[in-house]
Amino acid sequence: MSLRNQEELIFTTLSEHNEGLTIEDVSRLLNISRTTAARYLESLYHAGRAERRPLGPAKIYRVSSRIQSGEILTLLTEGVLILDSGGRIREVNPAFGNICRTSDTVLSGEILSYTSLSSKLPEELLQILCCPPDKPLDGEFQLFSDGDIRQIQYKVVPLTFSDSSHGVACIISDVTEISGCHVKSHNLEEEFKSELSRIYLDYSQDLKKAKSTVRELSGRERAIRYMLQNVQAIIMKVNNSGKIVFCNHYASENAGLIDGEQEPRISLYTLFPQRNEQDEGIHEKINQVIQGVINYTHWESPIIISDNVSAQVFSWNLIAIKKNEKNRIIILAGIEITDLILRERQISRSHQQLRVILDHLPDPSFAIDKKREVIMWNHQMEVMTGLLSSTTLGRCIDEFKPSIYGYNRPVLADLIFNRHDPTIYGFFEKLEQEVESLTAETVAYRQDGSRCVYWVKASPWYDETGVIAGAIQSLRDITFLREGEAKIRDEEKLFRGIAENALDNIVVINRDGIILYVNQSMGRLVNADPETMIGSHIRAVPKIRQIIPDCDRFKPAFLSGVPIHELFPCVYEGVDLLMDTSYIPQKDQNGLISSVLIVLRNISSLRDEIARMQINREKVS
Repeated sequence: MSLRNQEELIFTTLSEHNEGLTIEDVSRLLNISRTTAARYLESLYHAGRAERRPLGPAKIYRVSSRIQSGEILTLLTEGVLILDSGGRIREVNPAFGNICRTSDTVLSGEILSYTSLSSKLPEELLQILCCPPDKPLDGEFQLFSDGDIRQIQYKVVPLTFSDSSHGVACIISDVTEISGCHVKSHNLEEEFKSELSRIYLDYSQDLKKAKSTVRELSGRERAIRYMLQNVQAIIMKVNNSGKIVFCNHYASENAGLIDGEQEPRISLYTLFPQRNEQDEGIHEKINQVIQGVINYTHWESPIIISDNVSAQVFSWNLIAIKKNEKNRIIILAGIEITDLILRERQISRSHQQLRVILDHLPDPSFAIDKKREVIMWNHQMEVMTGLLSSTTLGRCIDEFKPSIYGYNRPVLADLIFNRHDPTIYGFFEKLEQEVESLTAETVAYRQDGSRCVYWVKASPWYDETGVIAGAIQSLRDITFLREGEAKIRDEEKLFRGIAENALDNIVVINRDGIILYVNQSMGRLVNADPETMIGSHIRAVPKIRQIIPDCDRFKPAFLSGVPIHELFPCVYEGVDLLMDTSYIPQKDQNGLISSVLIVLRNISSLRDEIARMQINREKVS
């Protein structure tokens, strides 16, 4: 048989055994020497057609499930062109041919300069492809084809092939529609600016009309005074000398003022404290307003009541109304905003506390508002993604999904706002709802490209009206946990495979004496189906009690954690048996002894043989 046929025969044999084969298995199945089997298995491994993994001193070989790069290229929507150092096309996918309006089968294997691409691609790009760069390059160019103009974006990446030769890859994508969208957005921006200018002009005109209306209402001061008496705000009118000439009832009750012109000792200057050297006094503010320099709007200040600064804070509007060329009237309107300021401070403290809590959490966590903009990004998120919170706050979470999961896809917090989007559910497994929170597992890729499994939790948060105002999401890397579970399952399968084919009688029980496993050999010994004994107490199986009369023998193994070995005789169905028994403690993932493996071996025939040998020896002597 030729070397090629021998190798294909071994490959076919591996394909028929999904669980894998050792060198000894292949040698036995094909009736060839171990050296020959090992040589061909290693050849398949280095050719990428087989995989291997250690199993004790042996190696397990199985058929490789790798995908050829050419199959992946056909799935890409971007065009990919791969050339060697001589300018010959090694691979080209259908997307590249579609973008350039040519056939990929015609291009494959040809020298670039002798193909139709030499007339379609720009000279600059052709020079780059013929002389591969040391680092990736990107750019754009216009492609003229079939009477239309398309905008093409390209990226050139240097390559090193498996035979250590060098080459280059060119990746192109059609961005014509995107460029068109940019132009449209710019036009919309200009239209928006024009609309804003028009609105501002209208607003300015309306403001002028409002000022004219105020001047017209000066003759109706008496009616206005009557209306202002019931306003829940401090309203005062000040003349040019800084004296209060009018105040409403609210001002009288809260500041102790009297309607009418006040004495100089109760002038306006004594009502407002100058809290520090940088803060302007009230007389300076009034002078500036009288001179028309500025109108103080939303100026916050307390007032002085009985020589004490009030704990109340008012928001003041200081507006000048011109009566004639020489005289101006100053209107002071103050609304108490103490509760508002306290609430703002409380909200600020709450935000600060939430930020401290999120930073203290061991899991990467972030929070978004109902616009899906990031409002919290804790330190663990910075470590995981490499993005500082200062760069993420105020921006849409969609911009950072590739940094979180390794590619663009939904986050679990998206389900908080849209519970009925079927496209989101496909990215998560084991999705569960805990009260209002959602938990799930999902596959992602770290910054280094390695695959990982995240446990994710998302919860809504509400505003004061009870409406969902945003969502908080946390992630936890449980890759090692899942890999450990898979390893345990594989080891359990291996143990069961060994135990099922072992000639020894095997029983596994927990600390309560409940049977967890019985192998086939034990079932044949007691003439019962192993599955029917699992879940029963070891004392409740009569035939096992005939073999092990004292079922408390296994308890010392639980207490000491040391395997116990003993020989004991028993009578089973009228036959005297000698049993060689081992009690082997088994530990769980936490290192605690949770079960005992009981291995029984019938050595009665060995005992009888020893007895016969002793009798024969006595006869000879």
